[in-house]
Amino acid sequence: MKFKFSLGLFFIYLITGVTAAFATHIRAGEIIAERISVQTLTYRITVVGYTDTRSSVIFGPGTINFGDGRVVEGLNTQSDFSLVENLGDQIEKNTFVITHTFQGPGKYKIRFQEFNRNDLTLNMDNSVDTPFYVETEINIDPFFGVNNSPVLTIPPVDNGAVNVRYIHNPGAYDPDGDSLSYAMDIPKQQFERPVNNYRSPASPEFSRNQENGTTPAFLRIDPIFGDLIWDAPGTAGQFNVAFRIIEWRKIDGKFIQIGYVVRDMQIIIENSNNRRPVLILPPDLCVEAGTLIQNIIQGSDPDGDPIKIEVFGEPIEITTSPATYDPKSKFQPQPGIVNFKWQTVCNHVRAREYEVRVRITDQPRSGPKLVDIKTWRIKIVGPPPVWNEIEQLPGRNVNLKWDPYVCANSASEMQIWRRINSNPYQPDSCETGIRAGYELIGITNMATFSFNDSNGGEGLAPGNTYCYRLVAGFPQPRSGESIVSQEICITIDVDVPIITNVSIEETDPATGEIFIKWTPPYDIDKLQFPGPYTYELLRSEGFTGNTNRISLGVTSDTLFTDSGLNTENLVYNYRVVLLDNNVKIDTSSSASSVRLEPTIINEAIELKWTFNVPWNNQISEFKHEVYRNRTDPAAADADTFVKITEVDVTKDGFKYLDNGSFNGKPLIKELEYCYYVITKGAYNVAGLVYPLENKSQITCALPDDNRLPCPPVLTFEGPECSAYVAEQPCNSNSFVHNLSWKPNFTGDCDDELSGYKLYFTPDGEEGTFNLVGQYSSLSLSARLNNLPNYRGCYYITAVDRSGNESAASNVVCVDNCPVYNLPNAFTPNGDGNNDTFIAFDNPFSLCPRFVLGVEIFIVNRWGVEVFSYNSLTSNENDPLIRWDGRDKNGNELPASTYFYSGKVTFDVLDPTQRTRSLKGTIQILR
Repeated sequence: MKFKFSLGLFFIYLITGVTAAFATHIRAGEIIAERISVQTLTYRITVVGYTDTRSSVIFGPGTINFGDGRVVEGLNTQSDFSLVENLGDQIEKNTFVITHTFQGPGKYKIRFQEFNRNDLTLNMDNSVDTPFYVETEINIDPFFGVNNSPVLTIPPVDNGAVNVRYIHNPGAYDPDGDSLSYAMDIPKQQFERPVNNYRSPASPEFSRNQENGTTPAFLRIDPIFGDLIWDAPGTAGQFNVAFRIIEWRKIDGKFIQIGYVVRDMQIIIENSNNRRPVLILPPDLCVEAGTLIQNIIQGSDPDGDPIKIEVFGEPIEITTSPATYDPKSKFQPQPGIVNFKWQTVCNHVRAREYEVRVRITDQPRSGPKLVDIKTWRIKIVGPPPVWNEIEQLPGRNVNLKWDPYVCANSASEMQIWRRINSNPYQPDSCETGIRAGYELIGITNMATFSFNDSNGGEGLAPGNTYCYRLVAGFPQPRSGESIVSQEICITIDVDVPIITNVSIEETDPATGEIFIKWTPPYDIDKLQFPGPYTYELLRSEGFTGNTNRISLGVTSDTLFTDSGLNTENLVYNYRVVLLDNNVKIDTSSSASSVRLEPTIINEAIELKWTFNVPWNNQISEFKHEVYRNRTDPAAADADTFVKITEVDVTKDGFKYLDNGSFNGKPLIKELEYCYYVITKGAYNVAGLVYPLENKSQITCALPDDNRLPCPPVLTFEGPECSAYVAEQPCNSNSFVHNLSWKPNFTGDCDDELSGYKLYFTPDGEEGTFNLVGQYSSLSLSARLNNLPNYRGCYYITAVDRSGNESAASNVVCVDNCPVYNLPNAFTPNGDGNNDTFIAFDNPFSLCPRFVLGVEIFIVNRWGVEVFSYNSLTSNENDPLIRWDGRDKNGNELPASTYFYSGKVTFDVLDPTQRTRSLKGTIQILR
């Protein structure tokens, strides 16, 4: 018979000294948090405890702490629901569910502690008098979306045998689709306090060899798949271990830890000659959503004992079309099988594989049952979208249409990808998304089945063949993509001139020259536009756009040399306007000059070239050429340059590293080297001479440059601390800083910058600064998000193309803005409104901010102490105080005026602001 103890009686029971074996009960446990409302921050908290059935003590009268300052004592009296299940082998699973609403966003550690662990655990001291403690962390953040903690599906109930490898897996999955990792922990007896004298079960005290006889023994958990392996126990007895299941969510391209669950579990090792059963799993699978998966899972036992095969994991647990297996939880003669069946649906698509955990258990005539656990991985991908038609429209636009997507109810977007010229590849098995070489040109919702490609309003380039593919994307946090669609292509009519050359023939800051050439409008409707044709050439600055646009005149020719240009420092782009009898008909696509930029890297020079042209400059048979000055760097004519390489830009991109490998001679540090490149490309138009060749400007660089840049000037742009926190929830711990800077070229310093490095310390100007950001030479501002604190100092440095870093800029510091306010009255009448003397927690402008600790001493009108509190010495470090109007003995105090004094300690850089005296009166109103 079991007895239900109140918490008070339970302590009395302990005090009596009854510590016989199995007088206490707790073997393992964890906490699971599930958000049950998207409108409120209400969570269903499930506390699971695995207990020893030989104990008469019932699980539940422990303390649960939600991490927000409110404590519920006596879980078995406060819970909404409880369940006891007998799992066999003297183990019961106790489940308590309690509902809790958090007051605002924040990180919360939900903690459960109960007395006591069961007796005779070998790898800690005095386990019978050691509390059992587990915790779970959740992160409530409106920018992250709904967050539920990982769910554990495999109970920690398996025993092991001496000299036989032990394995356990929690069968964890995340209901939000977040990624999970695993890490060992240490069993604890309360918050941040490990059990006394914990030793690893794999230490020489308890284990000697691995199962195969090699040394040393080990205990570890696979950080990706969660297999907890002890290879191999060397001592019979009872051991406890703990580990964390950590959840990660991809936010703005980076994985951020958003919570974890701690499982504390017990392993019982016995002497036995039993051998582990053996599992045979199907190969890992990848299928399109909608596929029916039917496979056989096999198992056997080397001793001929009956076996039981069980399947765990998310496919079994999900509510939409879950997987099944048969026979279920039943021992059968070996060799045995179970039939696994899963009808996949669109809702199952996600980026991560599903992990099916399969456990096999034998049933020996004597001794412990042994298990093996393996993971079968199944990837569910979205089917490929299907094209309907493609059509060229006026203005050189292309209209694309596709069929309604079969998984439209689960997918969130349709991505439209484009490239010049065909790449008719077939995706590999299980390959999702797009391959390199395509440009994302549009995203639509799932109710849209067409897209107009206007090339950003510029129109597509005549003479080019454009090829398109579709990819369906699925929403975060599950993410996932479909298999790519088939390719669909179209060639744009040449009904306007097409530019073929924008080649820099002379590099100079004032007298530079660019050669421009174009074709007539081959495919124009001559009945509508009979000619004769003339052409107006337009020039602008930059790779694209209309900056400083001018007309270079009207000509009947199809080539032009533009002179008097700053080709050394500027990029130019050109357009050709088609005129029929001096009436404008249409305009060509724009084409820019080629810009070559050098970067010094370890006594070598890296060259990168950039352009924006309507033809295809990335064709494998047309290799770009790199030329280098071979004699006098001051000479800039073609006779002083030699071709040093040809670059296959389809493989290597538009770059080349000159490290002397061209002729086997290292670059000379003191010598300035000059370069230009010739790009090569083509349209998909017959009748032109290919490749189309265009030269960059000539640029020069030294392989070794030790001239430093000047330090930039740094400015803090806000937000102002007090105004910022006044808009944030009380327990907010996420702050932002906005910074800007200006380059400084006033001294004798290098003005060829490649970027900036930003450094930060939270500890004031004398603290240790660490690199927190790197920015390009075009960036002159930064926003630092999700900062855990507001205080800190910054400086920034400039970096030149040689990698030389300037001295530090001016140091900019900001400090926390501490806030702490106390009321002057409260009404402890039990009505749930203003029942405690508590620091203001609303409105946001009055919330406690940046408080390290609070000490307070309260006396009555005769100076007799009635209450004192020091948050730094309390378990919770709660700065709100929460006095309930009772004296030190728990007696209700009469309505009256009371006097308090004390101090509050703040987390600030300014030493004069670190403490503030508290002094005032408080009225109890009844």
